[in-house]
Amino acid sequence: MAQRRRKTVGQALVEFALSATVIFFLLAAAVDLGLIFFTLQALRAAAQEGAAYGSYPLVVTDNNGQVTEVRLNYQEIFNRIRTAGGTRPSGVANLLDLNGDGIDDAGQSAVFSASNPTNPNGFVIIENPKGPNPASLSGSCATSTPRVDMRNAGQNCWIRVTVRYRYQFFFPFALGREIILPVTYTMPIRSQFVG
Repeated sequence: MAQRRRKTVGQALVEFALSATVIFFLLAAAVDLGLIFFTLQALRAAAQEGAAYGSYPLVVTDNNGQVTEVRLNYQEIFNRIRTAGGTRPSGVANLLDLNGDGIDDAGQSAVFSASNPTNPNGFVIIENPKGPNPASLSGSCATSTPRVDMRNAGQNCWIRVTVRYRYQFFFPFALGREIILPVTYTMPIRSQFVG
């Protein structure tokens, strides 16, 4: 009888170990998925803030009131993205440190450069493709360089802001330690002017 009781206790211990492992893994996955969801929401708000600000470009006029230049202020769009969640890091996404290196992103050209806002390797990418379908950048919609003077942009000019964030898993398992989460927001240029 004593041997049978010992076998039952050992069996329960093994079953608990197996089920606890599965339960802990599911709990860890739920925590990380929840954090990823809230991070994506913060990134979406930041991309939307940048695109909303960029949809009203700066219109420069001469002494006669003639429009001489219409352009996007890429540096200010970047600043709007950074401060979409406030001026201090809060929540799950630190918009002041998108690349996750522990250093404020201001002035880091690997994160964003106003002289090259369409850098595909950056963590903030600002594009303004021209065309009726902003989702397709092929053919006449393609632009290789950022448009500085948009006087002839017409009604089909868009601003697209992509914010990327290096998310570090709370419970790193088989998926690795981190992933890059991208969020893109596209908005039409809303400025009304006569060129």
